[in-house]
Amino acid sequence: MTDIKFGRLEDLPLREAWKHEALQFTPWLAENIEHLSEAIGVQLELTGTEVAVETFSADILARDLDGNVVLIENQLEQTDHTHLGQIMTYLAGLEAQTVIWIAPAFREPHLSAIRWLNEHTADGFSFFAVKARVVRIGDSPYAPIFEVVERPNSWERKLESAMVGNLHTLRRKYW
Repeated sequence: MTDIKFGRLEDLPLREAWKHEALQFTPWLAENIEHLSEAIGVQLELTGTEVAVETFSADILARDLDGNVVLIENQLEQTDHTHLGQIMTYLAGLEAQTVIWIAPAFREPHLSAIRWLNEHTADGFSFFAVKARVVRIGDSPYAPIFEVVERPNSWERKLESAMVGNLHTLRRKYW
């Protein structure tokens, strides 16, 4: 026999850790942006929170190591069309190159939209869908977990670009 005791990892609703998106979750995420950086594999530097875009406010604005503008839109509930529209408005208004949409659950049409944007926008644009979770064991402190569920495929884009370039070269040689 062994005296080792194990607890169970418990998933909690995000609202158990953060009651209010703008007043609690956004400031926490801004102060702990390294958690998100680690999950997506891109070093982020915070540049602002609740950044004005006309009468609207983007949750978080950051820059990557190349100086590109990164828009972070977060929500405490499942994704919705309102936030997708906000993302597009902020993307244009802030001239962002990278969008990170954070939510506890993504509806399939919204994941499809992120995939479509990654496949059809110009080079230099990147779109991430990141699932946010809060877990703990027993009465331990909360632990945030960020899981990337959609990401840009830059390798695929570079390959497609090379193929199109080669096709143009072959056409010119033929004609």
